[in-house]
Amino acid sequence: MVEFYKTNIDEFDKSKNGGAITDDIAEDGVKNNLLPDVRSRIAEQGGEKFVKFFIKSTTNIVDVGVAISQSSASPTEEVYISLAGGDEYERDLDKESMRFYGAFVVESYDKESKKAVADVDVSDFVKADDTVTFYDSDNLKIVSFEVDSVSAKEITFKEVNDTDVASHTGASTIIIDALDAEAEAGFWIKQKIGAFTEAMEQNLDNFTLNVWYDKK
Repeated sequence: MVEFYKTNIDEFDKSKNGGAITDDIAEDGVKNNLLPDVRSRIAEQGGEKFVKFFIKSTTNIVDVGVAISQSSASPTEEVYISLAGGDEYERDLDKESMRFYGAFVVESYDKESKKAVADVDVSDFVKADDTVTFYDSDNLKIVSFEVDSVSAKEITFKEVNDTDVASHTGASTIIIDALDAEAEAGFWIKQKIGAFTEAMEQNLDNFTLNVWYDKK
């Protein structure tokens, strides 16, 4: 079983590495469990927020994949969430050099050419040799493909199977080789807020963290 843990600092602070892991578990489906509400000044001017969290497993696991998957309505175009992780980000917290991973919706897919067309330009968060994982409407993993090349909205995969990923959500995935029981791995969430963002009538501005793995 994998659980998500908060840190003791929720603001981006290079000198403090985003905070140490605590015993405070980020409960599923709880409002503001990782990200606070957007402040009115940031909503008007636009900006970014960085928050760190950890994952920890109760058993030894291998081939761990971590991704943010989200529907087309969540987050909104004005508020976008992406994910960074790996040991290099524990040592170097230069936010300009951090590699972030994000999600998209497949507008069209051609199995013969191994190409998918996304609803947005994915070149900032999907790269060659990435693993892209596709999810159904319940955020359950369908299949994963390895990326050959990316050009704006178009993604070409190295190999595909008979799974039709059209209209599904895809997410570039952070891969960890192994995580021993009670060991922890740190990640960063980046929240990008567009200028003149307005409050939503319904609370659709949320995201889903997906972790898939095999037991060692």
